[in-house]
Amino acid sequence: MLSQADKEILSNKDFRRLVTVRRWVSWSFLLFLLGFYLAFGLLSVYFPAFLARPLFTGGVVPIGVAMGYAVLAMIFILTLAYVWVANGLFEPLGQKITTEVER
Repeated sequence: MLSQADKEILSNKDFRRLVTVRRWVSWSFLLFLLGFYLAFGLLSVYFPAFLARPLFTGGVVPIGVAMGYAVLAMIFILTLAYVWVANGLFEPLGQKITTEVER
């Protein structure tokens, strides 16, 4: 059984907005990263010769290694982006909902 405070939170329009935006941002980042990782995996399976080519003419670093580091960099960048969105949007909205319910 839900308490009165829980009912107030669930009926709050800002809470519904917070849940919707968090879900959208989380799923968008996840799908983008999975797509990026899947593209790298499919390239490694179907076009290994392409990934074995040097990144620069006369270079020794293959394209596959650079793409592997790009996947890791993308994880780091998306994590930073999520933290930025969470601190800039989710946290203030959560604080607003908390102060409204405490009144």
